Amino acid sequence: MYKSTATLSDVYHLALPPATRLVVGVEFLSRPVSWACSLRPSPPAFPKLDGNELALVDMEDLRRLDPRGRLERVISSLRVAGVSGVAVLGGVSEAAVAAAIESGIALFELPPSVSLTHIERSIIRLIVDRSGYIAQRSAELQRDLNRAALDGGGLAQIAQRLHTFVQRPVVFLGEDGRINATAGFEENGYNLSSVLSQLPNLATLRSWIAVQAPDALSQAVGVLPLAQDGALSAFQESLVSAVCVGDAVRGYCLLLRNGSVAGQALSAVEEIAALEGASAAALEWARQNAIGVAEERMRAAFLDELLAAEIADEQAWIQRGASLGYDLTRPHVAMLIEATNVPGWPTPLLRFIEQRNVTALHARREEGLLVFWPVDDPKSGRALKPVASELAMRIENAYKGARVVIGIGRPGVGPANWRQSQMQARESWRLGKEWGASPVTYFGDLGLYQLLTDLGNNPEAARFFRKTLGKLISHDDSRNAELVQTLDAFFACHGNLSQTAAKLHIHRNTLTYRLEQIAQITQLDLDDPEARFALQLALKLRPVMKS
Repeated sequence: MYKSTATLSDVYHLALPPATRLVVGVEFLSRPVSWACSLRPSPPAFPKLDGNELALVDMEDLRRLDPRGRLERVISSLRVAGVSGVAVLGGVSEAAVAAAIESGIALFELPPSVSLTHIERSIIRLIVDRSGYIAQRSAELQRDLNRAALDGGGLAQIAQRLHTFVQRPVVFLGEDGRINATAGFEENGYNLSSVLSQLPNLATLRSWIAVQAPDALSQAVGVLPLAQDGALSAFQESLVSAVCVGDAVRGYCLLLRNGSVAGQALSAVEEIAALEGASAAALEWARQNAIGVAEERMRAAFLDELLAAEIADEQAWIQRGASLGYDLTRPHVAMLIEATNVPGWPTPLLRFIEQRNVTALHARREEGLLVFWPVDDPKSGRALKPVASELAMRIENAYKGARVVIGIGRPGVGPANWRQSQMQARESWRLGKEWGASPVTYFGDLGLYQLLTDLGNNPEAARFFRKTLGKLISHDDSRNAELVQTLDAFFACHGNLSQTAAKLHIHRNTLTYRLEQIAQITQLDLDDPEARFALQLALKLRPVMKS
C-alpha cells in the first residue's frame, strides 16, 4: 500500500495540470505536501506557513504585490519557511531556477491560462480527501486506458498513455515472459535492448505470483530488482502487477524505477498506474480473445465515478446506470462491510447478494467493501438491519475466527445524495467497530451521535474536548487509571454516589477519592451544573473525535 500522506510526486501527477513542467527538483518528489497556498497580491504575501506546503505563485499577482518583486527572492524567502516546492504561473527565469537549486526546493512551471484557484483546490482536495480524489483520478485513467483498448489501439497505445500518466518507462509482458509492448524508452535515449535484458525473468515473476493471496492478486503490486549491468544500468527496480483475466494470469505490467526513487515506498501514482495498466491490459487480452468483459469493467468503475463526481445532471447518471442494469430512480442505502479472516472475500458477500436477487452496486474501500443496496423506503434504511445481521451471522458461522463489522447509512434518494449515505455508513461502521457491541450499526440508531458526528473534524470541538477531558485521559493513559470510566459511571447514575460505587464495584470512599482526583485534574467543580454539562458533553464527544 502506498504512503498515506501526499507527496510532491502525487501532486505533480494527480493535481497539477498535465502540461506542468518540473524545472528543478526531481530528487525532491518524495517530499510530503501538507497544504497548498497561493501568493496574495496584497500583504501578507502568504498566510502563516508551517512547513511542507506547495507555494503557488502567479507572476501577475507578484507584480501587483511589489512591482520590483522578483521570483528568486520569493523562492529564497520560502526556503526559510520550509516549503516543499513552488509552482509558478507566468514564466520561470534563470535566476529563479538558480535560487531553487540553491534553496533545495522543487520548482514547477505551470502551463499558461490555467486557474491557480482551481489548482489550489485540487491539491487541497488530494490532501484532505485523499481516497476520494485518488479514486476519481484512478477512474479517469481507467476510462482513458479502456478507451484505448476498446478503440483498437492495442497494448502499444495503452503503454504510451500509461507512460504519459506515470512518467516512467512501461513494459507489458505476456504470460510466457515475452515482450508485448513498451513505452517511454526512445524519447529518453535509453538502450532498449540493454534495459529489457535486465528485466525479471519468468521464474522470478512466477515466484512473485506464487506468494500472493489468490483472491488479492489483481490488487497486488510488487517491487522486483533488475539485473545490474555495472554503472551503465539506467534502472534498479521494476514495479510489477499481474494481468488477470478471471482466475488466470495472462501477463505482467512493469513500471521501471531509476536510482533516484529506488528503495522508496510505493506512491499513489505508481499504484494507480500499475493496477490500472494491468487492468486495461486484461481488457485488451479479453478483447483480442473475443471475451466480452467491457460491460463488466464499466460496471466496476461506475460507482467509484459516481461518488467522485459533482452531480450536476442526475438524469444523465440515472440513464447511464440504466444502461448497466441499475435502477437509480430507487433509493439506495450505503453499507460499509468489513470482514476479517474470511478466505476469498468478498466472494461470500457477492454470493449472498446474488441469492437475495438484488442488483446492488459495490466498490472496494480501504475499510472494506462499500455496497449500495436498493430499498423502497426513502426515509429509513432500518429494513436493512436484519439483512445485514443475517449476512454477518452466516459469515461468522461459516468461517472460524471471522469477524464482520457493518455500518449502514440512511437512504440516498437520487445519485446526488449517495455520498451523504456513504459518509453515514462509514461513521456507523467506525463507531460500531469502536463499541464492539454488535456487528451491525445503523446511523438512524445513533441518537445524539447523529448530531455529534459532524463535530469529529471540527477544530473548535476538538479544542473544547482537549481542554475539558484531555488531561484526564492523559492521566489515565500514563497511570493505567480509571478516572474517565468513573466519571462516565457517575453521570450514568445521575450523581448518586452509592449507585455509582455499586456500578463500579468499588467502596464509596474509593469513589469519593476518585471524584476529588477528577476535580483536581480537570480544575472543574463537579457540584457546578455548568461544569457537569461540559464534562458530560466531552464524554459524549469522545467516540466521534478522530484523534
